[in-house]
Amino acid sequence: MTLILVARALHIIASVVWAGFVIVIAAAIVSTPRGASPEDAGRIRRSVVSRGARIVAPAAVVSLVSGLYLFSALHAGAHTLTEILLGVGALTAVLSFLVGAIGSGPAERRLARFDQAKATGVFTEADAQTVARLDRRVVIAARLTAALLLISTLAMAVARYV
Repeated sequence: MTLILVARALHIIASVVWAGFVIVIAAAIVSTPRGASPEDAGRIRRSVVSRGARIVAPAAVVSLVSGLYLFSALHAGAHTLTEILLGVGALTAVLSFLVGAIGSGPAERRLARFDQAKATGVFTEADAQTVARLDRRVVIAARLTAALLLISTLAMAVARYV
């Protein structure tokens, strides 16, 4: 029972950190604030995401691993509405992880390299077009990731009460 309680506590804390960060980024940081240029907004977002990723990426892994353990220990083989909702929550969490890792991760790293190139003066018009394309990709991935995590959170929050 102690292991279940520790896994549950880790799962809840890690999930709150992961989902909270992604939803805030998608809702507030990815859009261009008033008075800021799209380039400045992208640079601010990249800075926040890069710093946050050091905490959020491990939290996402802890959330997924502890969630898998909890599901297998507490709900394996059951097919009630509770388990179906937990399964939907787990599936959307895994999809969110993949979308974030594949959709945002590589693009954010490339954008950071373009920021360095711009700072050193080695930045072309073609680079600017690539940056705009990568920024759009990151925004779409962030919003999709947040939507999937929101579905996951809602499914898991109500699963216990159905």
